[in-house]
Amino acid sequence: MFQQLMKQVTELTIDTEERLKGVIDLIFEKAISEPNFSVAYANMCRCLMGLKVPTTDKPGVTVNFRKLLLNRCQKEFEKDQDDDVIFEAKQKEMEAAKEEEKAGLKATLEEAKDKARRRSLGNIKFIGELFKLKMLTEAIMHDCIVKLLKNHDEESLECLCRLLSTIGKDLDFEKAKPRMDQYFAQMDKIIKEKKTSSRIRFMLQDVIDLRRSGWVPRRGEQGPKTIDQIHKDAEQEEQMQQIKVQQQLMGSQPQDEGWNTVPISTKNRPIDTSRLSKITKVRGEFLHEALQCVVELNSAPLLFVFVRNGLENTLERSAIARERMGLLLHQLIKAGIMPTTEYYKGLQEILEMAEDMAIDIPHIWQYLSELINPMLHEGGIPMGQLFREISKPLIPLRKAGVLLVHILNLLCKGMTHKKVGGMWTEAGLNWRDFLPEDEDVNKFVTEQKMEFTLGEKSDGTNQKKPMSGEELSKQLDRLIQDKANNQRIRDWVEANLDEQQTSANQFVRTLMTSICQSAVICENPYKVDVEQITQRAKLLQRYLSDEKKELQALYALQALMVHMEQPANLLRMFFDTLYDEDVIKEEAFYRWESSKDPAEQTGKGVALKSVTAFFTWLRDAEEESDKD
Repeated sequence: MFQQLMKQVTELTIDTEERLKGVIDLIFEKAISEPNFSVAYANMCRCLMGLKVPTTDKPGVTVNFRKLLLNRCQKEFEKDQDDDVIFEAKQKEMEAAKEEEKAGLKATLEEAKDKARRRSLGNIKFIGELFKLKMLTEAIMHDCIVKLLKNHDEESLECLCRLLSTIGKDLDFEKAKPRMDQYFAQMDKIIKEKKTSSRIRFMLQDVIDLRRSGWVPRRGEQGPKTIDQIHKDAEQEEQMQQIKVQQQLMGSQPQDEGWNTVPISTKNRPIDTSRLSKITKVRGEFLHEALQCVVELNSAPLLFVFVRNGLENTLERSAIARERMGLLLHQLIKAGIMPTTEYYKGLQEILEMAEDMAIDIPHIWQYLSELINPMLHEGGIPMGQLFREISKPLIPLRKAGVLLVHILNLLCKGMTHKKVGGMWTEAGLNWRDFLPEDEDVNKFVTEQKMEFTLGEKSDGTNQKKPMSGEELSKQLDRLIQDKANNQRIRDWVEANLDEQQTSANQFVRTLMTSICQSAVICENPYKVDVEQITQRAKLLQRYLSDEKKELQALYALQALMVHMEQPANLLRMFFDTLYDEDVIKEEAFYRWESSKDPAEQTGKGVALKSVTAFFTWLRDAEEESDKD
C-alpha cells in the first residue's frame, strides 16, 4: 500500500515551489488528522526529502523539501498560541452574550477547542516521527519541549507527554542527560503541585515511569494493521519460535537485547531497518560484532541506507561516537564488504542537506569531518579520490573548502603537518578545484592556515602544547583500543609531542602501561596476549631506547600489577614475553631486581617473589651461555 502511494506521489509533476508547498500541505494535513498513520506519512516525507525546485522570487536558487517542511512544522506549532488568543476572545464573547445564546456559543467553543487539541496532538506526534527519521534535529526537539513546559496549560502538557513518549528514548543519551533531568524534575514538580487535572498528572507520571524503565513501554504501541501486516506478524512469530527451538538445541539462551541469531539467506534481501538502527548505534567495544552484523545483512546494493542512517544517528552524538561510526565504515571498506559507491551514495544525501542543517547544528562541518576522517586510515579510501568525491555536492554550495579544512585540521592532530601536506601533494590536489571561481585561493589558504598543503611552513605549525599525563594516557589508550598500527601511533606521537616529551619518564611509563593493559586477557586466571606484545614490540623498542627507559617501563609494569592487585603469575608471563621479544634486556631486569629507589617500593616485595623463577632461569641461561 505504502509503495503504491509513494509511486503515485513520485509520478506527480512537482517542479515549482507552489506545487511542492501544496504536496507538503496535503501530507501534513493528512498526518495530523490521521495520527495513527503518522509513521507512514513521516516515511513518505523521508523519501521525498531530496526533492528540490527553483524558488519563486530568486532565479537560479533552489529550495528543498526539508526546508519547506520545517517551516510548515514551525508554523503549525506556533499556531497554538494564536488559537489561545482566539479562544480567549470567544470566551469573553460567550460570557457577555444573552443566556439563550450562551449554550450555542459554549458548544461551538468546546468543539473548536477539541478540534485544535486534536490538531496539536497530531502535529506533535508527526514532529516526533520526523525527528526519529532524522529529518528534524535535536535542537528543534529541545526547543519544542521547553516551549511546552513553559505553558502549564493542560493542552501543552498533554502534547509534552505525547512528544516525550515518541522521542524521549532518542533524546535521552549521556550528552543530553542534564537537560533531560531538568525537564523531568520540572514535570515531577508539576505533579506534586496538583494544579492540573488528575488525568494530566497521571500522563506525566506515566512518562516519568517510562524513562525509569529505560523507555521500554509496558505494551507496544498498537496502530492500525493491514491484512498483510497481520500475516507478516504471524509469520514472524512462527520464525521466532523456530529460533528459540534452535537455540535450545544449541544450548544457548535467547537474549532480549543483543545480536540474536537469525536464519541467513544466500540471496539478497531487503535491509531490516530495526537491525540497522541497532548497528548504527554501535559503541567502540562492539565494532567487531557490528561489522559481523553488516555482513549478515547480505544486501550490498542497499548499504547506502546503512551509511546514511549511521551518519544521521551519530551526527549530534559525542565525538567518540562519531569516530566509532567512522571507524566501522572504514572497516567495511577495508574488508571489501561495502563498495565505495554505496559509501558515497549514503554520504551524499547528508552532504546535500548539510547547509540547511547547519542552522540547527552550527558545528556540522566539524562533526562531518570526524565521521569522514577515519576513512583516510590505511586500507580506506585514498585522499585524492575521497576529497574529490565528497566535494561534488558541496562545490555548488561553496562549502567544499570548509569541510576539507576541518578534515585536514583533524588529520594534523594525528600526524605532523608535513606528513599531511605530503599526502595532499601526492594526491595531486589543488585548492582551486574546491573553491568558488571568485574566491582568492591564496587568501583562503592563509586565513585557514593551510600553508602546509603548499609545501610551505606556517608560523606555529610545529609548536606542541604540553599534555597532561591523564590526557596522554587517554589518547594512547584510545589508539591502542582502536587497533591503530604502530606507524599511526608514531605519527600521533610526532604530531603532538616534542622530543623532550617523548624522552620523559612519564611518556615511557604511560606507553608501557597502555600496551600491557591491552594485552591482559581477563580470564580466571589472568593471561598475557603474547600476540599483542609481539605486534607492539617494535613500537616499544623505538621509545625504550636505553637501559634507563627500560627500567622505567618495568616500574610502570610493577605499578600496573599493584593496580590489578597482584594477579598470580601475570608479571612472570609479561617478563617472559618482553624478554623473548627483545623489548627489555637482561641488564634492565637485573637493575630493576636490585633497585632500592624509595619511590618504587610499593608492591616490590610481592613482585620480586612472583618472578623468582624468571631470574633463576635468566641466571642459569647466562651460565650455560658462558660455558658454551
